[in-house]
Amino acid sequence: MVTAQAKQSIAAARRDLAFRAGCTEQEIIVAEVKAVEWPDSSLGCVDVAGQEKEEPTPGYRVVLVAISREYEYHADENGRVVYCGRRRQG
Repeated sequence: MVTAQAKQSIAAARRDLAFRAGCTEQEIIVAEVKAVEWPDSSLGCVDVAGQEKEEPTPGYRVVLVAISREYEYHADENGRVVYCGRRRQG
């Protein structure tokens, strides 16, 4: 079951990816949404070194597909969504 927080994270990730990929949100497919506990506030993505808080952070991994490529986003339960890059294919 997808929670309201997860739905908000998916919507934010779709808006961001539509801008990055130059497509419409309707062209983006949600491939995966998974509840996870990130090891710190960087949400498993490399941010500016030293800026993350060293505490477990519940959130979501969101994988989207646009223009035949997969993109990964990480989110926390407070609505913060971080673009983690294009996933390797094959």
